[in-house]
Amino acid sequence: MRIWGAAVLLCLAACQRQPAQLAYEGADYRTDAQKIAHGKRLADILDCTGCHGSNLQGTNVADKPEDGAMYAPNITLLLGKYSDAELDRLIRDGVPKDGREFWFMPVESYQFLSDRDLAAIIAFARSFKPAGKPLPPFAFNGVEHKDVEQGLLGNAQAQIRKYRDHPPVDLGAQHAWGRYMVQTTCTMCHNNALQGWTNFTPNLDIAGAYSKTELTQLLTNGKGKTGKDVGRMSGIAREHFSHLTPHEREAIVDYIIARADRDSR
Repeated sequence: MRIWGAAVLLCLAACQRQPAQLAYEGADYRTDAQKIAHGKRLADILDCTGCHGSNLQGTNVADKPEDGAMYAPNITLLLGKYSDAELDRLIRDGVPKDGREFWFMPVESYQFLSDRDLAAIIAFARSFKPAGKPLPPFAFNGVEHKDVEQGLLGNAQAQIRKYRDHPPVDLGAQHAWGRYMVQTTCTMCHNNALQGWTNFTPNLDIAGAYSKTELTQLLTNGKGKTGKDVGRMSGIAREHFSHLTPHEREAIVDYIIARADRDSR
């Protein structure tokens, strides 16, 4: 009995040394249906369905038709070739099963996903049966190729290192959850530390010009300070951030505003 009790105490001590991973609300799923539902919501928030389509059969992800096509693949036809561990390595480490150089999918942001969040996304993807046709292999169009040539965009391994080594500022435990969600969403467009991209997205210090109410509105219905759309961000908010829970949205807004105000304290 004493040996069993000691084992329990050792187990409890080990658990206390390993803090629980941050995750989106709903990651405490208990059934397969709850797990898939959580994965679907995250696939919408994280733009998986934006690139691969709501049926995961792939789309042309080029911004403008005149720039040339770039295809996100039909993953319903590929999932059967991957184990869950291999999908994890692809999504978080940027390493496909065949070992080829990997580009464009935002694995640099997905690397920060918690185990339960990623497992739910994989479960959602596996809920689709193989359907549709294979799309042409991914290749950069002229616009994106220029970004690669100029060193603005690296392959998966380069992007992962950059985002891992130079993340958004850590503002302490109070904002840890908001920072986690910002790392897995906002960094896709606003760069590794939210400094933005030249001629594409602004440094999120711009959030300092917003009140909490105004920024919450933007991340809910895409309406800016004046109640009007603010370009690309409005569409992203309606298509993706509208799937956030109020609690998640509040944590993101609080982190972004705290970051914008960090130098004025």
